[in-house]
Parts: sequence; C-alpha cells; structure tokens
Amino acid sequence: KDAVKAYEKARGEWAENKPEKAQKDLQKAVQIDPQFAEAWYQLGKLQEVQKSPDAANSFQKSIAADPKFVPPYEHLVSTAAQAEKWQDVLDNTNKELQLNPAGSPRLFYLNAVANMKLGKTDAAEESCKKAIAADPGHTEPNAEQLYAVILANKQDLPGALEHLRVAAKYLPPGPNADLVKKQIAQLESATATQPPSK
Repeated sequence: KDAVKAYEKARGEWAENKPEKAQKDLQKAVQIDPQFAEAWYQLGKLQEVQKSPDAANSFQKSIAADPKFVPPYEHLVSTAAQAEKWQDVLDNTNKELQLNPAGSPRLFYLNAVANMKLGKTDAAEESCKKAIAADPGHTEPNAEQLYAVILANKQDLPGALEHLRVAAKYLPPGPNADLVKKQIAQLESATATQPPSK
C-alpha cells in the first residue's frame, strides 16, 4: 500500500516536471516493495533521461520482479545496441519476442542486426523479412538496407537492388542515405556487367 502511494506520488511529480522528487519517491516505492516491477521501470526511465548508468540496473530489477513485463526489454535492447553488446541485444530481443510475438519493426530490425553481427545470417534474414512485413509505413528503412546486404552476400543482386531502392526512398537525408545511394550505384554497375541468367 505504501509502495503504491509513493509510486502514485512520483507519477504526479513527474507530470509536474519535478524529476528529482519523482526519483526519490520511486526509490522509496522499490525500497518498500522490491518486487514492484512498474516502479523499477519508471525509475529506470527517469535515470535514462538523466543519462545515469543506474538505468540498466533498474530495468533489470523490473524484469527480475516480473519477467513477463515487456517495456523494460525495449530499453535494455536500445542501451545494449548503443554499446554494441550484440549478444545482450540478441538475448533481450529474443525474450521480448517470446512475450510479444507480434513484435515491432524496430525490434525485428535490432534482432536482425544482432544476429548478423554474431554471424547468424539465416536468423538475420528471417528477422529482416519480419521487420519489413511488420512495417508497411517504412518506419525502419534500415531493415531494407540490411536485407539488401544479406541478399548481395548470397549473390542475389537484383533482389538486393530492389530493397536498397526502397530504403533510399524512406531514409532521411544524411550519411546513411548517402551510403545507400553508393551501394545502389555499385550494384547497378555490377548487375549491368553480369551475364544474363539462363
């Protein structure tokens, strides 16, 4: 009861833009009830905004308190991806997909990247396909680019080219979009010199 009271108080303080007070009350809530998954999660989010290294620990404790609570996994995945800890990314995306098989384009994409980085190309390809299928609005065009790389490695240059062109359409201007344009040019010249398949 006291833990819930502290948690509710913290939510009000966060809404009023008083993060220090909210953090104190969330810490009080998890002290009273160490199994309060939602309070650990909200504490982790607050710490994440403050760029605190304690955020990952709070998300871990949220999961330990309730392994079926999905939201903390997303944050752990993002943190691990930024740190290029690909095994952690793979483990956490797999756990999240077990709990929520519908996933999201971003979740499937990060799962594909982790698989690719760890040399699991077939699993990466499957996740790329799922990311693209779950993303009719092309919110994660990097999945198209990654799938193109996989297809190019398999010598399916026309398929790779098709996915790169889709990625180029939806990527915001910047280094990644420039890279895709270069990849398209390289593949176009490679397919032009390729003998026609019989």
